[in-house]
Amino acid sequence: MPYTRTRARTRRQTPDGFEQRLLVGARDAGFTSPDRIVIGFSGGRDSLALAGALRWVHASLGVEPVLVHVDHRLRESSAEEATRAASLAESLNLECQVVAVSTSPTDVHAGVGMEEAARRERYRSLFAVARRRGASAVATAHHRGDQAETVLLHLLRGGGVHGAAAMAVRSPLPIPNTDLPRDISLENLETLPWLWRPFLNEPREVIQAYVAKLGLTPIEDPSNTDTTLRRNALRHEVLPVMESFIPGAEAALARYAALAAEDDRALEAIAVRLLGEGVDPGGRLAAASVRAQSLAIQRRVIRRWLAETTDLSSLSAKRTDAILLLAQLRSRGKEIEIGEGWTVRLERGMLRVERTANRNEESP
Repeated sequence: MPYTRTRARTRRQTPDGFEQRLLVGARDAGFTSPDRIVIGFSGGRDSLALAGALRWVHASLGVEPVLVHVDHRLRESSAEEATRAASLAESLNLECQVVAVSTSPTDVHAGVGMEEAARRERYRSLFAVARRRGASAVATAHHRGDQAETVLLHLLRGGGVHGAAAMAVRSPLPIPNTDLPRDISLENLETLPWLWRPFLNEPREVIQAYVAKLGLTPIEDPSNTDTTLRRNALRHEVLPVMESFIPGAEAALARYAALAAEDDRALEAIAVRLLGEGVDPGGRLAAASVRAQSLAIQRRVIRRWLAETTDLSSLSAKRTDAILLLAQLRSRGKEIEIGEGWTVRLERGMLRVERTANRNEESP
């Protein structure tokens, strides 16, 4: 259903504080009429709040929201949920497009579990619609509680400052380069719509209260109560205990993410500068330029170098350190396989990354 402004104007003249904060965030992000924003819309509480608040932003700022519901077909009830999501959108007088995924997410995104594969496919679907519709951004309803959970997950996995930074209010397409649409390359990534998470400072309770004011019943995802999933276990069991011992723990974790993000940006800027100085026209990295830096910067330079020269979806800390040993000539060999068909070699003081298969084909 196309969006019309008539009904939106019948809402109260004085906006709710929740809506006002979103309006300020939209202005700070640079949205102006006639920009379009694609909203990841499950029909759950959080995305329903985002859709309702952006309806008011549209009336005030002229930015058009387009709701997109991705049906992964992983549950028997998924088609019914898609119908209910479309009905909720109609109640808000907002357009909703349902994208039904025809292939299992794990078939499209190999090498990861179902939950992560579904997440990647959801983002890929949202950004595909955004590109077709000429949207400036894709918006999701991740809030402060989600941010706290993400910080804990990354810390428990042994992540560094980059992991502790968790989610950013604004970021690029959050899927690996290997999962990009075929017509997208590393060279034109900057032309893609960007990801906007305007609720990262909003507590769960405020969102719940706003949805109650909307007078609509959100869709309940039964998997959200499954505590065999790590994020759900943190949400329902770990964080409540932390709050009972340390009131404000969730807010503190989210604040820590913001502080870590500042450090991460500063360190990343150093790594980018050093990488520009240490890489030759053939894409090889001078080992001496790596050795001259502190260990924290060395790791960032290696990760950034590989991100720019390969399609690796990820690089473990163990493999990163193995490459550093290679650069320092402490490794027994002069090459190391780093996974996904890639090998790093040391030749005449230069680190070179190449396809393992290609090297084997050239060998006698």
